[in-house]
Amino acid sequence: MNELFDLAGTVLSRSPASAELSVFDRTFPARVAVLMRSRPITEAIVAANRQDWPAALYDVATFALAAIDLVIAQQGFEEEATYDDVVDGLTTLARRTAPERPASEHRRVGEYTVDALLNRGEREAPFTYRISDFTDEARTHQRRQVQFRLLIEREDPVRGEVVLNATRDAINALVGGLEFDVEDEQVANEVLLERQLAKGAFDAAERAAVRARLLSVSLAEDLNELIKNTRRDLRAVIQEWAAVVPQRLATAREHIAGRMEAEHRLLAKIRESLESDDQQVTMTAARIAALLTECSRRHDALHRQVIATRSVFLEEQDRQSFRPPALGHLPDLSQEILTPLLGLDSETALVVTDRWLSDITGPRPPKLPRLYRLVYDLWAVRDSADDDRDLDDGDEAGDPDPPTIGPDIVDTARRVVARTGLPARLSALLADALTDPGLDSGTDRQRAAEILALAALWCFAPEETDTEHTTSVDLTARILGPRAVADADDLKLELPGWDGDDLIIVPHPDALATADPQPVTDHPWIHAETR
Repeated sequence: MNELFDLAGTVLSRSPASAELSVFDRTFPARVAVLMRSRPITEAIVAANRQDWPAALYDVATFALAAIDLVIAQQGFEEEATYDDVVDGLTTLARRTAPERPASEHRRVGEYTVDALLNRGEREAPFTYRISDFTDEARTHQRRQVQFRLLIEREDPVRGEVVLNATRDAINALVGGLEFDVEDEQVANEVLLERQLAKGAFDAAERAAVRARLLSVSLAEDLNELIKNTRRDLRAVIQEWAAVVPQRLATAREHIAGRMEAEHRLLAKIRESLESDDQQVTMTAARIAALLTECSRRHDALHRQVIATRSVFLEEQDRQSFRPPALGHLPDLSQEILTPLLGLDSETALVVTDRWLSDITGPRPPKLPRLYRLVYDLWAVRDSADDDRDLDDGDEAGDPDPPTIGPDIVDTARRVVARTGLPARLSALLADALTDPGLDSGTDRQRAAEILALAALWCFAPEETDTEHTTSVDLTARILGPRAVADADDLKLELPGWDGDDLIIVPHPDALATADPQPVTDHPWIHAETR
């Protein structure tokens, strides 16, 4: 018995040392870094309990992975997912989770999840965590910083919209949470998929097909990262281009060719299952066929990108390495311009900024007369009073200057809009302007009402913006707001002295669908005019 206790004591005394050996391994920090990828989602789950919806009602973890999957499904194609697309998808999930809750809450849940993946609480900065590292030779404790992103926003230059992309960290977290060689993993996954199809394990085969799609996205992300770094700074990747990138591109071409051949073979095999009498098997086979078709499309696009990558290197070498040096001194905007400017008093800073603005905008050319109007003016029959009038030497032919609108009139129109609020009927704005106590004369009130009517008409039917209409655009934006629009619903103005449609004016286009303000038919000004 004593020998047994001695043996147990020896094992216990050695166990901590043997357990610590894994901590000292050089791969251990990488394993911890992989574990950190799920931490933003865990933090989002905890923070969701402090939102204004019932705690533990919505599964934020499922919503987060669904959001990443929605982005990956369209990533690399022409119609990549936007912020609103992903939020709409999560809103549908939230509505199915809690149909009795209000629709506005469902959308807030979707926005909360996507914002958490973008790290919008920290202005979309990378997620940053600190981990312990014991892997140096002395086995001393050191702090390492782990940075990564899950979703990022980028501007699509073709569509002119901001779209969402999943990073490789997000893809690895969704695939399995481990680092791996994408090409080897893809080959192994196709072998696994082929064996599952041969055995008739369609549920497992569908999971393998989903994994194949994610691996294809990950392979494309690796290549996009290389191209992005090359265009950003060729010097940072010049050693890679000299040593490993040519072989890497050659291997990628061979790999993609093999994958496309394997996908065509798997598609031919899966089409045999589409003729099965079992409806469940047929539906699963159709989903697998769709996933494999998507992978084939991605590999086809990736093959074209691999072929064009070498030309990207040559173009960037010509642009970055062989371009002539910049002439003149390029100032440091932060240290030499912005910081000294913020230290000036407001009057001096305004003088500097006004001079800077006039220098960068350049001279304004004088307004030239239009030939056809000049001809019409020469052909026009003048009255006798006009014939006796002496022309000043400074008179110029061309468009007459527009009438000046006093600032008090514009301020009154803006005050009427702020007081009435949008959405509103044109009749309400006109009636309020015609009784505004801030103007002394009825003529000024009439002019303020006319300015409001003209601004509403411009919002209803804006013309193409050019130098002639810039003033109208600016004036409308000052009075009604930069995104204001107007629409008609066949109701007529019922104000004395006014005719036409009683337009509905809203602050932005999205508000037109729900706006239904009531027209003004009873107002003190109407009674005064009637009397």
